[in-house]
Amino acid sequence: MSGSCLVSKLAAALAVSSCVGLIALGTPAHAQTDTQPPVPSHAPGKLVVPRTAPPMTAANAAPGVLDYDGIPTVEGASAANVAGLMAYCYGHNLTTDTTVRVLGRKLARKPGVSTNPAYAWGGVGRLMLDKNTMFDVTTLKPRLQAAVCSRSALRGPDLLNTK
Repeated sequence: MSGSCLVSKLAAALAVSSCVGLIALGTPAHAQTDTQPPVPSHAPGKLVVPRTAPPMTAANAAPGVLDYDGIPTVEGASAANVAGLMAYCYGHNLTTDTTVRVLGRKLARKPGVSTNPAYAWGGVGRLMLDKNTMFDVTTLKPRLQAAVCSRSALRGPDLLNTK
């Protein structure tokens, strides 16, 4: 099956299941290097993870980034980033609570959320600490990743009520 046919079938399957499709083209996030970031694409129906500086990781987090319990704060995450994180958390079985899936879908339906690059970053496990700084949640141990998911889900209802 050709790559474009597979992508088309994947997009159709996501549309049928009421999911917001997130298609990242190019090198997987875990295999990217600083010299070969993905090229942004703004084609209708596709959202590609944009070029940014490498994210902080559990190993190189700046002092104060990780809370007392070893996870980054979610207070700087936007509605788009939290929506993407909810998809990441549910898709990687970090939570079995369907509330996370529902919250992610509700946030993704807000105007501009599913087309925002922060949504794509959340979908690959990147938490936006502020507009210019990201943390790679995938570098945390699974129980800490689950804790980030829980904290993000707690922030979600407030984000649903903001414009």
